[in-house]
Amino acid sequence: MLQYAFLGLLREQKDYGYRLKARFEERVGPVWSLNMGQVYQTLRGLERSRCIAQVDGDQNPRYPARRTFEVTPRGRRVLDRWLHRPGGLVRHARDETLIRLLVLGPREEAQAVEQIAQQQHYYRQNQARLLVAKRKLPSDEPDGFVGHLGLEAALLHTEAHLKWLDYCLSSIERRRRAK
Repeated sequence: MLQYAFLGLLREQKDYGYRLKARFEERVGPVWSLNMGQVYQTLRGLERSRCIAQVDGDQNPRYPARRTFEVTPRGRRVLDRWLHRPGGLVRHARDETLIRLLVLGPREEAQAVEQIAQQQHYYRQNQARLLVAKRKLPSDEPDGFVGHLGLEAALLHTEAHLKWLDYCLSSIERRRRAK
């Protein structure tokens, strides 16, 4: 999905990697941060597929040469095709906790319960951080709109995961009582 985000940002204006990262994170908000390796790997892939091309950019003698890119006609077609097709499904239940429960098995229920409790604690902490970020994000500014939606998605996913962890614990407890 990052390639489409970059194509969209480059459709607005030509840019270089570091600034693309900053523009992406500014708009999406704190729920999706990038590392520079992801940025440059994605840009190289887009360049290899001829969706973007390097152009002469703003060169500042105080900084090393920046590789500035713009979207190509091919890139615009790729982006338009993607924008007009329906979104894909989210991969459900691909969660580390599920694999831990599989590996631990019924004989190690106490350890499974402890790990689920730790996971719940982590998710509650994350939920608290997301709520603080949501209160700080100005939702009435155009650039904050997507970030607001992203935070809401993260909060709803976190809430759903906490419910699922509760379900795991109650299922383990029911299985214990049935023994």
